[in-house]
Amino acid sequence: REALLLRARSSRLGAVNHRLPSAPSAASRLPRGYQQHLHPATFSTPSPSSSLASRNLTTTLFSMASSASTPTSTSASVDPQQQPQRSVNLLVVAGPDSPELSVLKQLPSAVQVVAVGRNSADFAHLSESQWRSVNVLLNCGVGKNAGKRDDIRALWPLLPSLTWMHSASAGLEHLLFPELVEGPVVLTNAKGVYSHSLAEFALTACNWFAKDLPRLRRQQAACQWEPYDVEELRGKTMGIIGYGDIGQAVGRLAKAFRMRVVALRRRVELTEEERAAGVVDQLFPPSQLPALMATSDYVVAATPLTPATARMVDATAIAAMKPSGVFINVGRGGCVEEEALVEALQSGRIRGAALDVFAVEPLPPTSPLWHLDNVLLSPHCADRTKEFQYESLSFFLDNMRRFLAGQPLTNVCDKRSGY
Repeated sequence: REALLLRARSSRLGAVNHRLPSAPSAASRLPRGYQQHLHPATFSTPSPSSSLASRNLTTTLFSMASSASTPTSTSASVDPQQQPQRSVNLLVVAGPDSPELSVLKQLPSAVQVVAVGRNSADFAHLSESQWRSVNVLLNCGVGKNAGKRDDIRALWPLLPSLTWMHSASAGLEHLLFPELVEGPVVLTNAKGVYSHSLAEFALTACNWFAKDLPRLRRQQAACQWEPYDVEELRGKTMGIIGYGDIGQAVGRLAKAFRMRVVALRRRVELTEEERAAGVVDQLFPPSQLPALMATSDYVVAATPLTPATARMVDATAIAAMKPSGVFINVGRGGCVEEEALVEALQSGRIRGAALDVFAVEPLPPTSPLWHLDNVLLSPHCADRTKEFQYESLSFFLDNMRRFLAGQPLTNVCDKRSGY
């Protein structure tokens, strides 16, 4: 009987099913465990008089999948047989044409998407009762499709029932505002989703310098056959500033290359799990950053930007590096005293740098970093894989199932600390 009812419902509403941004290859991009569970969804659209109608914005989403049939990832421990105890009215702050929104077709039936848009103009059609009904906000999207801090802040007074906000990115410095930080709304993020890709970039950068890959390209372009000695990463020391999810992913890959791994964090005692993993050889407190820099052949900065980490890699820390040392930043540009780094690179005081993040982004054309041969630049895209936004929203689905089941959310952020 349930199957017949679902089939009838699908038939009646299938005509408008196309309004959710579609991604033909979305299933292949999702993590294993989600690919077999893409459920269709149905939508109602705003009236023709609404400013959203011309933009084909999705305003309401009902998933046809029951919570019992919705999969969970291995990171979630939600009982798939446990029925949701809550209902959710979800506001999505993102560009409505963001292809990763197709993942929201998997939302449990207890979740209704009230509207999708970037700013108050996109949500102008909502009634006061609809605003009051919103209890969860999802901020996602990339580039022009991303939800912005000022736009979300402008919506804040309209959301008296909001209890949970999720950011599909890991960094929070671009998102926090006083009303969010000081208020009771729980904030979660996608910490851990992007870690492996950033770790791969860090180890790629190590090999870039160890094997002198720019020289290979120069010789190839000149048709020159000139063998030269290269370095191994084996036996070298990898220093990691910030041993969170990204730092731990860097450490695991570095250990796979048989490097010695040292790391800096506030808590210098290893947990039993960390001891069993055998990745970290030594931990340093933040006060000993110069000591970590001095002992490392490659230094990877993987810290979030907070008041405590702003410009923490300063001239003193950079001066402590080995002349053969390489500095790699996959955290935040604001954590580094960029002028001191540029001076060390220009003078040859250190061997080189690989940078995915900068103090000012986009990097201004006037920055000397563009023209240094000993610098590898990446336009803040080391984690921008084809899968990353899909995986980020899949993580949100896991947390949504926890929320519905009354279980603790994962990745709850310390809003005052900024991560």
